Amino acid sequence: MSLMLPDTISSNEDLLALILEIREYATWFGAEAIAKKVGAKRQSAERPTLTEAATTVIAAWENDKKPGGKSLDDLIAALEKLRSHARSMTITLAAPATNDVRRKLVAWMREQIAPDILISFSFNSTLLGGMVVRCGSHIYDWSFRRTILNERHTIAEVLRHV
Repeated sequence: MSLMLPDTISSNEDLLALILEIREYATWFGAEAIAKKVGAKRQSAERPTLTEAATTVIAAWENDKKPGGKSLDDLIAALEKLRSHARSMTITLAAPATNDVRRKLVAWMREQIAPDILISFSFNSTLLGGMVVRCGSHIYDWSFRRTILNERHTIAEVLRHV
């Protein structure tokens, strides 16, 4: 089954947090299953609260399967494999990216580049606008600062006509 991450899970750190959350849930789920099997009167620990992203990933993974510990273990293994093999890139913006901007950029990158790409966001106010994208050893600079520096020879001429 192809594993589709929600757009809210964008970076390697987000994916690690998701894995840890699902692992905690799988541990609780397994303890509950054992308690039911042996007829324990005392309940195990309280059910962990899952984020919307974790709930979505688990539901999509178990869509055609019977929910259970083995399925959750398979999901965790698939997420860990994805984390170790996924393509990654860093997008640097002139200001911190809002959640909406992050989601839109992640959705576009996953649609246009790779469905499993992981994207880290950073900001650098000296860019003035635009963005710089780093993917492996390649850097693509579409910042306003770069545009100004590239066109610095025409700035004097533009200012004369103002």
